[in-house]
Amino acid sequence: MAPTLCSKCSTLRFYDLFNDDVVFHPDLNSLVQSAKKCESCSLWWTQVQRTCAKEDIAACLAKKLPAKAVRSSDNGDFKIYLRGEWHPAGTASVPDQIWLSCGVFVSAVGHDAPSKLQTNLVVFADPFAAGADPATTAGGLFAGRYSTSALHPEYHTTFAKNTLANCRRGHGVCNQACPPGTRQMPTRVIDVGDQTLPAAKRVTRIVLSKDLKQPQPYTALSYCWGSGTQAMLNDTNLADFLKLLPESRLSKTHVEAIDLTRLLGIRYLWIDALCIIQKNQKDWEAESKRMSSVYGNAELTIIAGRSPDSGLGFLTNNYLTTKKHPKPVPMRAGPNPHTGEGPDLGTVYLTMQRGKSVGPVDTRGWCFQEALLSNRALVFGEDQVFYQCRQHTRYEDGCVDVDVSKRGQALTSLHPDTKPEVLRRWYQMLVSFTPRALTEPHDIFACIVSVALITHGVLKSRYLAGLWECDMPRGLLRKHFRPIEKPSASPFTKRPGEVPGKPVIRAPSWSWAYVTGPVFWDTNPRIESRWTDAKNICIRPRDSKGLWTNQSGAGNPDVLFIPALELQVFGKAVEVSCTKVMKKHTPLTPEGIMLEPVKPASSGPAKSSYIALGYFDFPSDPMPANVWCLLVVAHDGLLLTRDGKGKFHRVGWFAVQDGKQFEAVKETAVDLV
Repeated sequence: MAPTLCSKCSTLRFYDLFNDDVVFHPDLNSLVQSAKKCESCSLWWTQVQRTCAKEDIAACLAKKLPAKAVRSSDNGDFKIYLRGEWHPAGTASVPDQIWLSCGVFVSAVGHDAPSKLQTNLVVFADPFAAGADPATTAGGLFAGRYSTSALHPEYHTTFAKNTLANCRRGHGVCNQACPPGTRQMPTRVIDVGDQTLPAAKRVTRIVLSKDLKQPQPYTALSYCWGSGTQAMLNDTNLADFLKLLPESRLSKTHVEAIDLTRLLGIRYLWIDALCIIQKNQKDWEAESKRMSSVYGNAELTIIAGRSPDSGLGFLTNNYLTTKKHPKPVPMRAGPNPHTGEGPDLGTVYLTMQRGKSVGPVDTRGWCFQEALLSNRALVFGEDQVFYQCRQHTRYEDGCVDVDVSKRGQALTSLHPDTKPEVLRRWYQMLVSFTPRALTEPHDIFACIVSVALITHGVLKSRYLAGLWECDMPRGLLRKHFRPIEKPSASPFTKRPGEVPGKPVIRAPSWSWAYVTGPVFWDTNPRIESRWTDAKNICIRPRDSKGLWTNQSGAGNPDVLFIPALELQVFGKAVEVSCTKVMKKHTPLTPEGIMLEPVKPASSGPAKSSYIALGYFDFPSDPMPANVWCLLVVAHDGLLLTRDGKGKFHRVGWFAVQDGKQFEAVKETAVDLV
């Protein structure tokens, strides 16, 4: 049914608004009244209320100048204007859109005089509009598309085919990263059936890649298991699944991944639950170390981002209902907005701008490296579908993001002479990874093992419980300004001495993997010398060869479980007492503890009793029986506690204005566990 539009909205054309301010309503009150009958005005008024400050809206309704507005000659102009913004397809990081403002739009009067009130709606074209020549339809010039359960629900397949074909055809960097002839397939894949046969004769089954005559293209699935994962591969059903994989017993996400793979014309698919033998520790460990190959060699990774549970599926986009947004409204496009030439392009649509978030998958630990390692990925995000590869990310709404560094892909492409950059990317990656959740807490090293192996290939350094031996001082100084916790056991944890629901030991106390929650490191390249200049380093390994630990077997990046590892170092350690609490100054800054030496050296480590400001990793825990400051670099160090065996455990970190407080402290042997 055609929407109800007012006389103004029924005659508006995008062409008329392009790069020009057009009066839409005499004032905001007029828009409010029109919104009662006109669906387009209603959409605009709803967007104003969602995105603009209440006090600004009230001021404009009363025709008063909002407090934020800069006084200028146009202060008395309370008309409502529309202004169009259009970009050639595939060239902008923002979608085609129309801005609404009270007073002339900000870009017309300068950024130093903001509009009294402004908001925007985005523009998209119908991907299936009729027209013999696509160049004469709106879809030929407007890049944005829109697909939900109620409007073009099948468009994701068209989008996937087009973007994948364009990538194969024109993206040299993507093709070079994974040449078809050199691909190594996973140990097992799902054969979704010969597409040349009728559907009734196709057989879905597990196949061993070694039995195929040559490597074949395949897709890989990244998703949240949840409680909906049903049929899984195990030692008992392996022989049966090699003959027939019963789709009726699979979770909805698995079935939809199979259907999508078929629609893309690809015959093979990899899903962890169906291609790794579950509850088989030997197979799990072997396959966990091959994730770089599994996802890196996939023709396409399907990321079921919007689904929190595999039983729910991921293809259906319920964006309108879950966000409770009004439905899109049509408007005339007019001729080519850039040239003003040619016939009317037909109809375009206005809607609220959709977000770019991935969804629940972005909160899961295992899914992190799956996306990071993928050469090409089709992401079913919370609001829209998007395609990301090594060259760019293209969104359904027409946006194109060419900043691939946000995916940390430099880890897979940098050379040995870029080690400082690789280390920075490693720490930045951990900042994104550490807030994520794991069902099984002991998987902390396993679920980034492939990224560690790639990084090791560049650094050629030993990997010590998540830290690189070539950068230990910085690695030891993890910090946190938001709450972190001790990892708790899952119901599946079955390790000696561990009780479900109680904290578990999955790494030594000095490792970032010892805690659960967001941590960070100093990665500012302008002060890189802080970590590379020996004059700034106040801690060193006791081993004459420069090894930070002599523990047998330490340093291998493909070790999946590292619950304990001892470091043997020399450093300046001072026992301290905790005195005054320094209250936090911002929501992101924790409370600091004033630290004073218990037994100052004869010459005194400092002229004043105050030696440092400390921050405990777990502030709610009881105060340790003893606390020590171990200076690591000139201004920062570790808070430690000493156990009955003389071993030191990390309990936090501290900061000092300079290292002079430690000048008189003698270097001593410290064993960190």
